[in-house]
Parts: sequence; structure tokens; C-alpha cells
Amino acid sequence: MREKLLNHFIGAVDNRDEYQQHEIYKELAFSGILLWYLSMLLMFVSLILDTIHNQFSLMTLLLFIINMVYATLIMTRLRKRQLDETDCASIEEYRDKRKRIKKSSILAGIQWGLFMFFIMQYLFPYLSTGEIVVNWVQTVIWGIGGILYGTLLYQISKSKLKKHF
Repeated sequence: MREKLLNHFIGAVDNRDEYQQHEIYKELAFSGILLWYLSMLLMFVSLILDTIHNQFSLMTLLLFIINMVYATLIMTRLRKRQLDETDCASIEEYRDKRKRIKKSSILAGIQWGLFMFFIMQYLFPYLSTGEIVVNWVQTVIWGIGGILYGTLLYQISKSKLKKHF
């Protein structure tokens, strides 16, 4: 079934050899990732338009559901096959990868906190009412949210490091 669907999708009459299948899968994977990011962007634009018009449209809801179902499906399939794990052959390699994960998690937490603070405290209030009211409590809340996000991301990423030494 998978081969027939793939052949129909790419317009092939017969089965592809192993190299061709590998290249087709690489192209389909890249285009799938690209389409997912584009649909996330479309969802964000739709949410902004909904905010401007003070309504919530079916399109935004459907885009959200489609994106979350797709992301969950992909992550479940990757975890089922243990394709999201990283093998470490030595203690030095483990420490190096853990250090890189820590740096990227801290950066991701800061980016998430700043992005959410900007979106929730500046962009959406401005688009919906035209007023921007920011106080230190909201700043602290989004700062704590960024710290929790970075910490959770670090713990999840660190749990995927597999020691083989």
C-alpha cells in the first residue's frame, strides 16, 4: 500500500530502487517539515486576524488541531522506533552532548519567554484593544514560564541521551 501510494504521489509507474527511495524519502521529509512550518505560520496569521476582529474562526481551530495531531503523530512514531535517542560511547561524549543540550535549552527558554512576553503583552493587546499595559508581575510570570520551559526541554533532551559505556 505504501509503495503504491508513494509511486502514485511521485508519478512513477514502477518501484524505485533503494537509492531512489532514500532520496525520495529525504525530499518528502524536508517538504513535510517545510509544510508544517508554513501551516504553523498560517495558523499564527489567522490568530492575529482573529485578534484584530475580536473573534475566533474555525480556520484557526482547524489549523491548530491539524498541526498538533501531525506533531504528535510524528513524535509518537519517532519514539516508538527510538529514533529520537542519541547514543554516547564515552563519558566525555556524554558530557559534551549534555553541555550542548544545556546551552540550547537555556537559549530556547529565553527565546520562548521573550516571544511569549512580546506576543501576549504587546502584540495581541495592541491588536485587540489598542492598549498596552505591562507590569512587573507579567514580566515575572513570563520569565518563570521561560525558565520552566527551558528546564523541561533540558530534562526531556537529557533523558534521550543513552549511555553505552
